[in-house]
Amino acid sequence: MASLTGKSGTVSGARRWRLALGVCAALCAGMVALTALAPPAEALRVSMKRIVFEGPVRSDVITIINNSAEEQTYRLGWKRYKMTEDRALVSLEDDEDAEGVEWAEEMVRFAPRRVTVPAGASQQIRLLLRRPRDLPTGEYRAHLWIVTEEKPREFVPDDSETQTTHSVRLSMLPAVSMPVFVRNGNLTAAARISDLAVRHISGTEGRVNMMLHRDGDRSLYGDVRVVCTGSGSEYVAHETRGLAVYTEVNRRAVNVTYRFPAEQAANCRTVRVEYKADNDDRQYGGQVMAQATASIN
Repeated sequence: MASLTGKSGTVSGARRWRLALGVCAALCAGMVALTALAPPAEALRVSMKRIVFEGPVRSDVITIINNSAEEQTYRLGWKRYKMTEDRALVSLEDDEDAEGVEWAEEMVRFAPRRVTVPAGASQQIRLLLRRPRDLPTGEYRAHLWIVTEEKPREFVPDDSETQTTHSVRLSMLPAVSMPVFVRNGNLTAAARISDLAVRHISGTEGRVNMMLHRDGDRSLYGDVRVVCTGSGSEYVAHETRGLAVYTEVNRRAVNVTYRFPAEQAANCRTVRVEYKADNDDRQYGGQVMAQATASIN
């Protein structure tokens, strides 16, 4: 919940409220966009992090979970995003294209498109792939957008003549964006790490900066692990899950802050960084795709 406050002055009360409501509408729209890539809010959870149609797979099911204390209505649709080297995913207009991306919206159907879920309950959404017979080899992608429909709230301004400020209440709409992939043909991917630099921030904190490169004709999806080594032992100091490199980019800048107990400082003189494929990857599940080692500066 946020508040927007403005001081009264020579502008009329009616005009003040029109200006405030206009700003409110703009901010609400921005908040909805920002929640697309944020972790699911309590009112909205989804059973899967991504969907991949490859090989004989032609259908899948996701579950929307309402963890709130109230009944919620959700709308579903497609949105387009492109990946950049330094900003992860950037939202596109509905008909906007992106170099290096083949879109999958026309091949994947889902139902229902709008559901009402009681408090504490769940609802299944079924997805069906209709792959064209002459589909060229490659990876195709879409993003399933799930957003909560917020019930309109009555807005009652304070008519007190002595009040010198007005407030407008804003609420964020929980939303989730889930990537959906269609892979056709024998696709491969490889990863490598370059420009690895590790430095101490404090006695119990370090920072890793590196470039994660992708080669091949499909995307990468996996975890980055920071492993401290020294004095003949090693331990995992940090793990970033679900880091992807999509087909429109060949590399991504990765910056990770990790922490370790003060008594383990002697065992963290050298750091090994690993990029490990997601366990659910049918082709590379669980494999270490790339690794590099650096001494701490």
